[in-house]
Amino acid sequence: MTKKARVTREPEVRLYKSDFLEALTRVHPAVPICVWGPISLGLVYLGYYLDLSAARVVTLAIIGGFVWTFTEYWLHRWVFHFEPRNEKLREIFYPVHQLHHDVQEWDRLLAPPMMAVPLTLILMSIFYWILGTPTVFPFFGGFLIGYLCYDYIHFYTHFVTPSNGLGKGLRKRHLQHHFAGDDIWYGVSSPLWDYVFRTHVPKGVKPTEM
Repeated sequence: MTKKARVTREPEVRLYKSDFLEALTRVHPAVPICVWGPISLGLVYLGYYLDLSAARVVTLAIIGGFVWTFTEYWLHRWVFHFEPRNEKLREIFYPVHQLHHDVQEWDRLLAPPMMAVPLTLILMSIFYWILGTPTVFPFFGGFLIGYLCYDYIHFYTHFVTPSNGLGKGLRKRHLQHHFAGDDIWYGVSSPLWDYVFRTHVPKGVKPTEM
């Protein structure tokens, strides 16, 4: 179970004495789309430029976006919620995700470059080894588009009160993850893998009864 977190639009938690290190833990919400948006579209186009058919490019991009949904679930469940036994390692690991469960600051809801860039390079290398070129380019472009959808849906669930059914469902599930139990609803942009791996809340069951 998690304790109820505070949502704030003002800087509240300082992690480092160094202003430089502290700045690396924060990111303006416009940064991810400005950085990864052109890169993702460029990768999709690169596949077409390198003589892949338009149909194959679109198919690979869609597959990449779908693979992101599993990656999102896997990272959230087994990496972000990993709790090292060593106290020093717990302190180092704290900013990765536990901080977000304690306080949701507006400029710490989206992945900062210090975390996003290394992770992207690692994943790109893995997919390059599996798929090779030029197949990897539109695939990873779609993968990054999936990541951007996740990032902004995550921001949306914390700072927007939705008026439509889809938005309400996304927000309800994610806030249950925060406030009812951090072992449910690991998927943020999609609940698919929660149903597959049974980390969803069955209909008619209260999250506190899980």
